[in-house]
Amino acid sequence: MRNLWALLLCCAFLPLTATAQNTSQAFSNSTSFWKSPDTYEGDKTAAVAAPIEISVDYSYLRATAEGVGFSMNGGSTEVAFHAYRWFSAVADLTGERSGSVNGGPQGLSLASFTVGPRVTYPIHRRYAPFVQMLVGAAHGFDSYFPVTSSSTGAAYSFAMLAGGGLDIRMKSWLAIRPVQADYFLTQLPNGGGNRQNNLRLSAGVVFRLW
Repeated sequence: MRNLWALLLCCAFLPLTATAQNTSQAFSNSTSFWKSPDTYEGDKTAAVAAPIEISVDYSYLRATAEGVGFSMNGGSTEVAFHAYRWFSAVADLTGERSGSVNGGPQGLSLASFTVGPRVTYPIHRRYAPFVQMLVGAAHGFDSYFPVTSSSTGAAYSFAMLAGGGLDIRMKSWLAIRPVQADYFLTQLPNGGGNRQNNLRLSAGVVFRLW
């Protein structure tokens, strides 16, 4: 009789044990979505943008206006907010300076602020190329800008950045950006078409914050 009761108890608890194991496994699978990308060490998702990324870069600008080209040097910083999967919202602040425009005595300082979307598609757990398109405003100063029947030393215009780059993940909190190339459009007054088609090249480091 005692053996019969023991058998009945075993039969009663076996389904409960299986149910508990299945529930635990389901909970583990559901919570994996919320893990940091760095927990997937063997997966390329480890290279996906962290929730917040801040880059600090050297910036070289090849500026062109009305067939005249000259070089500018400076720096830029970008803040990227990871929104969903491969998509981020980016804010870019850049400043460059040239002591001479086309070899002349007049220099130029240029600052820009642009925002827009970025798409990052990792091809390896360490390598994450991205493309982006940002729009905003540019401010030129310490220079000469011809306007209607006069001139001014400073001007504002529409600005657009379109291009991409590559991030190489070094640590969970650090990546390097060996190259980023952007077409940089400004529309500052220049006495002609008021359009500058520029090429911006930059490189730097990226701090990946949780």
